[in-house]
Amino acid sequence: MTDHDHDHDAASPGVDTAECPVMLGRFVVRAKAEAKGLVRNYNGRTYWLCCAGCVPKFDADPAKYAIA
Repeated sequence: MTDHDHDHDAASPGVDTAECPVMLGRFVVRAKAEAKGLVRNYNGRTYWLCCAGCVPKFDADPAKYAIA
């Protein structure tokens, strides 16, 4: 169950996809996320987000969602 209610650009795991760090288990096509501005860089790593609802969560506490 998500904690925000709207559509996601869900995808299956694959070469051109990434897992959203906020909504674990939800994959997004990297190019689509980039086109929508759903990409963040933190500590030298790139994170692709699945939807606009994940952006403020990631931005508020990127360390919480960053991969160690």
